[in-house]
Amino acid sequence: MIAVALVACNAAGAEPNPPSGPRPVGWKPLPAISHAVRAAATADGVTVDAVDAWGEPARGCYSVSLDLHGGSADAPALADQILGSLPVGPAPIAGSPAPVPSGESRAPEPGALSELRRPSGPEGVLAFRFTRPPFRGRVRAWLGHGRITATACFFNQREPLACDAACTGVLDAAPAASDARGSAR
Repeated sequence: MIAVALVACNAAGAEPNPPSGPRPVGWKPLPAISHAVRAAATADGVTVDAVDAWGEPARGCYSVSLDLHGGSADAPALADQILGSLPVGPAPIAGSPAPVPSGESRAPEPGALSELRRPSGPEGVLAFRFTRPPFRGRVRAWLGHGRITATACFFNQREPLACDAACTGVLDAAPAASDARGSAR
């Protein structure tokens, strides 16, 4: 989800998706990101049910919601699949990357996860913070029965405090587990 969303930030052109819920004031739909996320998440045996992307690019704030299903894996297995696919390293990133001497190149720096909360039952929530330069953010996903309903909210270095505060509201408005299953609380 993180990798798909971060790659999609550079995508272009698509049809807009309808809004899926409340967003911070000033955030606008980002149909190019929605389209890129949908394309990246599409795979054999996987059905992408919904994708929604919003943001305030001038401030460097972004949010992507993704709902997909396929198979019958339980929450811990889905969490393992998600975490195993992330472009993150084992150690947190401290500070800014060192400058690269002129004429040399460097592979992208790995990211890091923190505040990891994994599901333990057949259904549950996977939540974590991530750093993947130049982005930082959070993910909250409901997992179970082959279904993933996830929201990632992330930002770059432009206005990190304002974006992180906005992300709190975005993630608080993300569907609860009972909503993701389509049943009443």
